[in-house]
Amino acid sequence: PLICREKIHEALLRIIQTDKKESVYLLLNKDKEEGTKYNFVTRQWNVKPICLPYFFLMIIAKGLKSIGIAKQHHYLKVVGLFKRTWFNSAKTEQVLNLDLGKRKIAVIGAGTYGSYTSDLLASVYPHEDITLIDVGDSHLKTESEMGYISHVVNAPYEGLQKARFFGYGGASAKWGGQLLTFTENDFANPTEFMKGIVALDIKYKDRVLAKFGLENKIPEVRLEHNLFTKTGIWLSYFHRNLFTHFRIAKNKKIKLLSNSRVIKFLNEGKLITGIELIQHGQHKTLSFDQYFLTSGAFESSRLLVESGLSKEKGTMTFSDHLSQRAFKVKSGPQMGDQDFTFHVQGASLVTKRFVGEVDGYSFYSQPICNEDFPFFRDLKKLLFGHKFRAGLLMNIIKNIPSCVAFAWNMIILKRMYIYKNEFYLQIDIEAPRESGKMSMNNEKDAFGERSVDVDLTIMPKTGELFTKARACVKSYLDKNGVVYEELPFSTSAEKYEDVYHPFGMFCDFNSVEDYFQRFENMLVVNTGVLPRAGGINSTCAVLPLVEEYVNNVME
Repeated sequence: PLICREKIHEALLRIIQTDKKESVYLLLNKDKEEGTKYNFVTRQWNVKPICLPYFFLMIIAKGLKSIGIAKQHHYLKVVGLFKRTWFNSAKTEQVLNLDLGKRKIAVIGAGTYGSYTSDLLASVYPHEDITLIDVGDSHLKTESEMGYISHVVNAPYEGLQKARFFGYGGASAKWGGQLLTFTENDFANPTEFMKGIVALDIKYKDRVLAKFGLENKIPEVRLEHNLFTKTGIWLSYFHRNLFTHFRIAKNKKIKLLSNSRVIKFLNEGKLITGIELIQHGQHKTLSFDQYFLTSGAFESSRLLVESGLSKEKGTMTFSDHLSQRAFKVKSGPQMGDQDFTFHVQGASLVTKRFVGEVDGYSFYSQPICNEDFPFFRDLKKLLFGHKFRAGLLMNIIKNIPSCVAFAWNMIILKRMYIYKNEFYLQIDIEAPRESGKMSMNNEKDAFGERSVDVDLTIMPKTGELFTKARACVKSYLDKNGVVYEELPFSTSAEKYEDVYHPFGMFCDFNSVEDYFQRFENMLVVNTGVLPRAGGINSTCAVLPLVEEYVNNVME
């Protein structure tokens, strides 16, 4: 095995399509450093083969031959074990117009999607040259620390400034994520593109979860015609940083190019021919055969606009989830025949939520537990407050029994303890796509690049959607005798930790195939490619698209 299967397939196709056939074709890796069986097997399976010791065996063979025990033909058999032959496939490459060397692949952005994509590429294409490019390094930085600039216009949407991070692992290193995917329950009237996304989510859900050592076989339950339950899994603290989880830094198949910001794509039509980047203040141009743009929804969109690769030349629409606290439930997590208690799987948390749809917009409602837990609240004040008070310390001591109960439930019973058996129900809803606008600002950031203005307006229509979503959840609570307090109506876009999932930015595709073929040799990967965010934290819903592209579409 001296060449990967994909190269053989491509070569065979070209041979078949050629009118004048050669008598012989030599299909071998032309790289003398990489082109050995030892190196091929090492890269393919991440193993270190044990080889026969050359000098030791040759000394024995020569000794046996010299004393007459081994004949000449026996000796030559031992010599043949270590025979080296160098091949030259230049003529085959010339007649087939095919490079048999390693293909160069660039992944731009080492965050959530970049880490997942790089690991997948290293598994599916272990013999190609994979480069992971990131503007940062192992030290996680905020937007301002990194030198990026974004402005919030007329709305409290602080997702960019507070929720995106730069460096290995990106936002996954800070917030982690909830693994949720779409099913056929999520959308009443999906577009063809959305239907394709749902189909791929169903196809690859188990494979994606298995990469985190998890499984989710809990079925969704239809409660009413526009309301059902969906169960997801929060990544544990130990697995939330995908760069670390996939051991990217230790993967010898992946080359890391840090402190390098890509500022422009070069192209010939739909073919990406190269990238311009700034590395340590120096401008460089690099060329690859295949590209994956995984640098976040806003930065990826900004980069596409600046490179002339987006249909939008100025303002780009987008949307996100908006949130409000709707109810305080006082009768515990059993609501009707559904138990919304969170459970522990390994070090991860299995959570359940309501998901519904009103007027073509999705919403979800999930329990927010232990926000009024005095032990944690007072401990935070003691640790991070500016003044020490004896009363605060006494409150902490007084609530230690509740803390013990919390630990017992989590560690022994494998379920979330709920203080006083009360919790909040939060409603998050897809804001209409026309709510958000992103545009370029001529103010330059630390890299000399244009910054962005972001405006997410809370429209009157959004208030109407919240009213209808609250009515759906309230109807279910009333029908099932749940004791609750309805909270005042208020809308927010500030809960960025688990709500920041911008969508509807680079998503005007007729189908999944149309999305895959937008560029000949580049895939754009972020939540912005989703036309709908649905009733989920949508990050994981994009991973199946990467799986399909790498396994079945990428050439």
